[in-house]
Amino acid sequence: MLASGEPAQLGLLATNQRLLSDRPDLRDRLAATGCAPVARVILGLEHARQAAWPLRARRRVLDCAGGAGWVGPEGVATALLATSDPGRLRAAVGCPVAGVARGVLVSVGGGLTRAEQLRGLLTVHDHDGGPVALRLLDGASWLRPVVAEVVRDVLAAGDAGALRKATEVAEGTDGLVEELLDGGSAEREELLGLRDEVDWGLVAASSGMFDEVAAGALVARADCPDWVRDELYRVHGVTVAERAARVDAGMFAVMPGGARAAKAVGVVARRVLDEGSGDASAPVLPAMAVLEAARPAAAVLEAVRQPSEGGGPGWEGLAGALAALVGERLGEDVEAWRAVRARLPRFAGTVTELLAASAGKQGASGGAGQAGGWPGGSAMPEAERSTTVTGARSAFLTLLDAAPAHDALLPHLDDRTVCDLFGHGRWRPEWIDLALSSPDPRHLRVLTNRGSLPTAAIDVLMRLDDPAVNARLFVRTGATAPQRERLLSGRPFNAPGPLPLDPDMVEELSRRAAGWRGRDAVDCADLELQRHILRHVRVRGIVPQLRMMLNLWERHGADQVTNLLDDEPQAVAHTRKVIRREVRAYLTKLLAARDRDAALARLRARVAEGETAQWQIAALREQEHSGNELFKEAQLWHWADLLAEHARDPLPGVALNGLARIPECPEELRAQAALHGYDQAPRKVLDALAAGTTPQELLRGGPINSDVVTWVHQATKAGQLTWDEVLECARPARRVLMVWGGERLRDPLTSLVRACLDPAPEAWVLALRMLPDFTGSVAELLRTAATATGVVLPHGAVLPHEAVLAHGVVLAHGTE
Repeated sequence: MLASGEPAQLGLLATNQRLLSDRPDLRDRLAATGCAPVARVILGLEHARQAAWPLRARRRVLDCAGGAGWVGPEGVATALLATSDPGRLRAAVGCPVAGVARGVLVSVGGGLTRAEQLRGLLTVHDHDGGPVALRLLDGASWLRPVVAEVVRDVLAAGDAGALRKATEVAEGTDGLVEELLDGGSAEREELLGLRDEVDWGLVAASSGMFDEVAAGALVARADCPDWVRDELYRVHGVTVAERAARVDAGMFAVMPGGARAAKAVGVVARRVLDEGSGDASAPVLPAMAVLEAARPAAAVLEAVRQPSEGGGPGWEGLAGALAALVGERLGEDVEAWRAVRARLPRFAGTVTELLAASAGKQGASGGAGQAGGWPGGSAMPEAERSTTVTGARSAFLTLLDAAPAHDALLPHLDDRTVCDLFGHGRWRPEWIDLALSSPDPRHLRVLTNRGSLPTAAIDVLMRLDDPAVNARLFVRTGATAPQRERLLSGRPFNAPGPLPLDPDMVEELSRRAAGWRGRDAVDCADLELQRHILRHVRVRGIVPQLRMMLNLWERHGADQVTNLLDDEPQAVAHTRKVIRREVRAYLTKLLAARDRDAALARLRARVAEGETAQWQIAALREQEHSGNELFKEAQLWHWADLLAEHARDPLPGVALNGLARIPECPEELRAQAALHGYDQAPRKVLDALAAGTTPQELLRGGPINSDVVTWVHQATKAGQLTWDEVLECARPARRVLMVWGGERLRDPLTSLVRACLDPAPEAWVLALRMLPDFTGSVAELLRTAATATGVVLPHGAVLPHEAVLAHGVVLAHGTE
C-alpha cells in the first residue's frame, strides 16, 4: 500500500492504531509520504479529540509535504495555519508549501528554538521567495540574536551558505545541548527525538549542567552509551535509574547522585533482577550481582523485599541465593541475627559483606541476656498491626523472609518486628503453630490481623472457637462466603453450646455500610446486626432466604420470623424488598398453621431439597445466560459434586462461565470456563451441529451473528475449529475482519497476506477496493486479488467465482 502511494488509503492506514503499535516503523514511513490525508491524521486535524503524533512524525510529514490537498481553502496548510497551537505550528518550520514556514515564524517565532528559527528561515529562502522574502524577516523582534546575526550575514553576502551551515550546527548536538539546558521548555524530550545521531562526547561534557528532565530524556534513548549513562547517574541517580534504556550490574560501582542515592541503588537492583545483569562477558547471575556488588545493604534489601509482578529467573535466583546465604551465615544463631540488625541501618557494604561481618558475632550491646533488648526495637502498635514497613525494618524483614525458620528467633524479637513479620512477611503456614505455642497471646492476635491471611489459615484459626480471634478473621479479605457466614453464626466447632459474638466486633460491624456479602446475614446470631446487614445487602435467591428464615426460627423461635416479616428492614443500598414475595407468602402460610413443629419440618425439608447438589446441577443445566440470577444468588455451592458431575457429563458453557464469576469457584472449573464457557448459549448453532452440520458448513452457510461469534470463540479454544478454517470458510470477508481481526487472526492472516498480497502492491490496492462488497471468505478475497494482479499462488489454491469479476476490474480500471 505504501508503494502504491494512494493518498486516501494511506490516510486510513494512518488511523489504524493497532497496526501502528505493532509496527512502530510505519509511523516514519507514513510520515515520509508527505500526502495530505496522512498529514491530517498526524497533525490531529481530522477531529477535535484526535491526538497529534509526536513532534518527529509531525516534522517529517510537513517536511515532505507534497501532492494534492495541501493548498486551497480546504487544504492542510490552511487548516494548520488557522490553529493557535504552538506545538502543531512549530513542526511546520521545514514545510515547503508556500506561506507555511513564513506564517509559522511570524505567529510563534519567539517560542521557537535556535534550530527551529534557522530551519524556518532556510525554508523561506529555498521555497518561499528567496532572499527577498528573507529580507522581509530581517530585524524581526522575535529573532534570537545569534539567528539575527546569521540573517544579516546572508543578506550582506547574497549567499545562503552561512544559513545552511548555521542550521546544520543548530540541528546537531550543539543545538541539542542548548535546548536541553532550557529548563523552561516543555518540549525538550521531543526535540531530542528529532536527532537521529548525537555526539555523546559533547553531551557528556555538559552532563553536570543537565537537570533531571534532560538527563532522563538522554538516557532513555537506545543509543545512549553506558559510559554517558553512568556520568548522568552520578548527577541524577534516581531519574537515570528509572528512565535508562538499559541498566547493568556495572552501575553498582558508580555512586549515584542526588538526595535519594539509596533509592537509586534499589531501582537499579530491581531492574537488574527484572532485565538481567547486562554484562554478557561476565556470566554473573543477576541475583549474585545484586547481593555482592550493590550497596548499601539496607537499601538493597528494602528494594528487593517484594518481587516484581510475575517474578522471573532473576527474582527466583535472588530468593534461592539469599536463603542460602542467610542459612549459612546466620541460620538460627540469635546473636548473629542480633548483630546483623544492629549493623544494618549504617552498614555501607553489600549484603554478602553484611552477613559475613555478622556471622557468629555478638550484638552491638552484648550477649543473649543484654538489657538493651533487640536492636532498633520498639513497642507493639496499639492496633496490634503495622500498616507499613520501611527503612531498616523493611530490610530486616527481607532477611527474616529468607531465614530457614523463626522458632528460635521469635522469643527474642521486639514487639514491632513481630508485627512486621506476621503482618507483612512472606506467609509460612508454620506461623500458626508458632503463634499458638507462644506465651505471649498478642502473637496470635497479630497473626489474625494480617491483611492477606490465606483462606486455609482462616479455616484453621476459626476452629479455635475464640470470639476475639473470629472478630479479626471476619474482616480478612481471604475469608470466603461460607467462612464469613460461620464466623457470624456463633456455631462452635468444638466448644459446647453457642459461641458468643465478640461485642466489639458487633459494634464495629453495626457501623459498616459497605463490604457486605450475600451470605453474611443468612446465619447471623445477633438479631440487630442481622437487620443492619439486610439493609445494606440483598440475600439473593429463594432458597438462601428460606435458609435464613429457617436459621432464625431454629435459633430464636417462630416469633422472630414473624417480627422480621412484620417489621421488614428498609433497604438503603438497593431498591428491592429485603424479603422476596415468594418467601413472604410461603412463610406466612407456614406461620399460620396450627402445628408449628410440622410447619418447621416442612421448611427444613424445602430448604434441604433446594440445597442439594442435584438441585444445583439441574438448575445449572437449564441456564441460558451466565448473567442469570442463579449465579448471583447466595448459594452454598457443592463444588466437589459439581466437579464430579462435570467430569461425568460436561456442564454447559453458560454454567461454566457463570460459576467462574463466583469468588469461591475452584480453579479447575475456572480453567474449564476459559476453554468452554460462554455468556449466552448459542442454541441454534449447537442444535445445527448436533443435527450433523459440520463447522465448515456452518461458517459458509449463514450470517455471522452473535451465536456464531460465541461458538467460534469457544470452538477455537477447545480445538474443534482453527482460525485458518475461519479465514477459509466464514463470510463475508469484511464482517470476519471486523469481528475477529487482531490477535486471533494475526498469525494465519499474516501467512495469507505474505503469499497473496505482499508480492504485488497492486494486489493490496485491489483487495481493499473489493473488501466492502466481497461476499466470499477472507482467504478467497486475498487469493482473488492475487490472481487478478498476476501473483503466482501456491499449487492447489482454489479461487471463487469472484476472481473473474476482479480480473475485469483490473482490465477496466487498473489499480492506480
